[in-house]
Amino acid sequence: MLVNSKEKQLGEQAILMIAAEETKSKYSAAQVYAALVKEMNLRGTTTYRAGNTIFMMHHAKGRVGTFRALNADTARNYLENSYEFIQAAYKMGFDTLMTEFEDPTIINIFKAISRNPPREQMGYRAEKTNTGYRVTVKLGPKREAKE
Repeated sequence: MLVNSKEKQLGEQAILMIAAEETKSKYSAAQVYAALVKEMNLRGTTTYRAGNTIFMMHHAKGRVGTFRALNADTARNYLENSYEFIQAAYKMGFDTLMTEFEDPTIINIFKAISRNPPREQMGYRAEKTNTGYRVTVKLGPKREAKE
């Protein structure tokens, strides 16, 4: 059950468990939770929390990475949390992030953010895949590659 972060801030474990339940995976919520905890502790992984949403980023090469959102917040707050995350990820050094998901309604978050982008040259490209969708987000102006 989603929890409005403006009314109650959940602990990290609770967010992960709710996200695991909301994922609608073929695996049990306990199995998904365990996999998420393991993934969060992988080398090159950074997390960012906004409201009752945890964004997990994996550094790829230079200023490029992948991410996933683990949400336990209401739809409105999820959008606000995502808007905050996009700005934070750019400040953390990412220029481009990619994510994959199955739920087509998540594309609406990218559409909403792109209507009022927090930074110039920010945008996204969505494509359909065999298992769902892949979205590549350009977070802002490209910067020099970092080592």
